[in-house]
Parts: sequence; structure tokens; C-alpha cells
Amino acid sequence: MAFNNAKNIIVGAAPVFISVKDSTDATYAADHENLLDAGHITLTGGQTASTPLAASAKVRNVGFTNNGLQITYNPTFEDVTVDQLLDAAKLFKSAMQVMIMTEMTEGTLQNVLTVFGQGASTLKKNGSASTDNYAGPNTAAGDLTLGLEAGALGVAPTERQLFAVGQAPTFKTVSNTESSANSERVYYARKVLSVQQTQFTLARNTPTTFPVTFRLLPDANYVGAEYGKIIDRIIA
Repeated sequence: MAFNNAKNIIVGAAPVFISVKDSTDATYAADHENLLDAGHITLTGGQTASTPLAASAKVRNVGFTNNGLQITYNPTFEDVTVDQLLDAAKLFKSAMQVMIMTEMTEGTLQNVLTVFGQGASTLKKNGSASTDNYAGPNTAAGDLTLGLEAGALGVAPTERQLFAVGQAPTFKTVSNTESSANSERVYYARKVLSVQQTQFTLARNTPTTFPVTFRLLPDANYVGAEYGKIIDRIIA
């Protein structure tokens, strides 16, 4: 068994993709696995030769990010105490939280909408529902407007899917050849929700960035992968 393998060291930021569709939409479950399998989510520009990502209207690259992507896996354990021991006899998990934090640096209204945790219906073009929530505001004439939504009691929050693609350790393929530069690691979160305060500054000598903290929610339909999955794969 080999130890101290430098090829297992991972360096580099990851492109971040957010789903356009709210993951509470009844049809979203049929989309996300297809996105992974079809190779739409890749390091190489985020698209396949035959199906550009923008044309799929399913996910959107948030563009440049700052300080990378931070994933927090935070279980809470409780003690079982007994008379015969001074310390706990057993631990059991009583709660669980998984968080993802990043900082967007491209100030598009689509990114602001994601940071504010609002649904796509609050983004309007010429006063009506926008048809390019995943594209830039200059793809067609007209004003693009983001309403600052107050919300209401009983309204379900906007959940999205999150994909991030980064470098993977160099690993062996089935034919026992090294994957080298053709390997990548995909982080997929099934349901993310913007949950913490965010703020951005307009300053003379500092770029405006848009920090966002997502909380992951589990989906009980995927036993053993309720929050999502991390995939090391070979790309063509």
C-alpha cells in the first residue's frame, strides 16, 4: 500500500452552477441526474459540444467567485451517561446541518436573486416575467428588474440545486491507467436554501462581492445520499 501520495492533493477553485428551476418544482427530480450524466456540468466551459448549457435552461454558471467554496458538515451528538462511568458510555446523533458558502463577484441580477433567495418570478423584463433568467441582461432589448420581495406567511422558500466542479485526485481507471488531467470532482447538492444575512458594498477602491450561505436540505427519496453526492469521474 502506497503512502504519502502527492497526487491526492487537491488545489484549485471550482466553478459553481445554480439551477434555474426551483427544486420544489414537481419536474426537477427528473432533471438533476440527467445533468450529471449528460456531462453538462464540467470544468470545460460547462457545456457539451452538442448541447450548450444555456440552451438547456436548467442550470446557470454564477461566473467568477472569490475565496472559493466552503463546505461545512456539522453533526450534533448527545451523550448517554451511566452511573458506572465518569464519561459518556455512548454517543448518538441528534441533529445534522450541512452548509455551503461562497462569494460571487459578478453582480448580475441573476446572482443577486440567488443571494436573496428569491424565486425567478421576481425577475422581470419590461414589466413581465423574464425569459432569460439564466442569461445576461443584454441578450435582448428592455429593462431587467429584480423586485425586493417581502414574502408572506405560508409561502414555501425558494430551494435550488447546486453543482460545483473542481479538480480530483489522480486515480486509476478500470484499465489501471492514471486519469491524469481528465479527472474531476463534482459536488452536487440536491436542495440548497439561502439562509443567512448577506451584504454587499459599493466602494471606491474595493470590488463588490456577494457572499451567500446555503443550507442543504435532505431529500428522503435518496437513501444514503439525501443531501446529494460527491463524484470523482473521468471526463472524455
